[in-house]
Amino acid sequence: MKIQVDTLRCAAVEVLLACGETLEGAGCVADSMLQADMRGITTHGTYLLGPIYDRVQANQLPLPTKAVLVSDEGATALIDGGDGLGAIACKLAVDKAVAKAKQFGVGTALIRNTNNVGSLAVYTEAAAKQGTIAFMCCNAAAAMSPWGGAEAFLGTNPIAMAIYTGGEVLFSADMATTVVARGKIRKAARNGEEIPDSWAMDENGNFTTDPNAALKGCLLPMGGAKGSAIALMVDILSGVLSGSAYAQGLKSFHAPEGSTGVGAALTVIDIKHFMPLETFENLIGHYIADMKNLKKAQGSDEIFLPGENSQRKQRASLEAGVELDKNAVEAIETLLEKTGSAARIR
Repeated sequence: MKIQVDTLRCAAVEVLLACGETLEGAGCVADSMLQADMRGITTHGTYLLGPIYDRVQANQLPLPTKAVLVSDEGATALIDGGDGLGAIACKLAVDKAVAKAKQFGVGTALIRNTNNVGSLAVYTEAAAKQGTIAFMCCNAAAAMSPWGGAEAFLGTNPIAMAIYTGGEVLFSADMATTVVARGKIRKAARNGEEIPDSWAMDENGNFTTDPNAALKGCLLPMGGAKGSAIALMVDILSGVLSGSAYAQGLKSFHAPEGSTGVGAALTVIDIKHFMPLETFENLIGHYIADMKNLKKAQGSDEIFLPGENSQRKQRASLEAGVELDKNAVEAIETLLEKTGSAARIR
């Protein structure tokens, strides 16, 4: 079913306010969730309201979120997320990294002691729209084995990058360093579906199509040893360097087992420090046109810029509504009832 964006946002804000977040913070988190939902990435959208509510009830998510600057020197900043909602710490990181990039050409903000941050593209795109190129990564609870192992040591450890283009569509890529995001395996488990045997191993190191066995075992890195190396780099940069948790020291946000210890890293490059923005717009415009005019592969009607399909879907959702399945809608309405809200989304 399709839910109007404003209706879904209001519901998310109401649940977050009832959980103890401020109005400004609830709006920030809701906007992050809505962007994911509008793009069809429901594992990073309003689905997360459930784990947030559960952690608050278990006294394992101190709200309102109190993200603070630990250090603010030159082109760098370090943020402590206060064990609160990740989107709020990430917004602060974007603001600081962009401001520093505008001043120094490059700005880097690290985040420690936060929780699930949702879709990284929310933050890299927010930075890129300001005439920049942005790179971001974060770590997560152990779910993937490094190449050659059969025991979870690393998280899905996603990376994202976004580039200003001067046009409606940004270059935007956001991906887990595992073959697939763990949220898709959780979704398959909830829906009683099988998964491809190339996604994960069970706890004995055997490839499996059973999502529940996969959740007890570990995911596989994308691209084998190459993906494993990138995931390790993400963990060291986001966790070790930021002073946050790392490797098997992180906990899952989806179970109230204590502080997750998530860390993140964002680097922003200001294009104007290297060439006039208009010059870059002209160059990147020709670059994209040349790419799109290449000979098409069999079965392909168009060559897409990374993130183009997702951004198209977001625009369509703004007009036609956000597509959510029945279970997702019922879960949100249950939370509205539990928090005493009279709002409904259908």
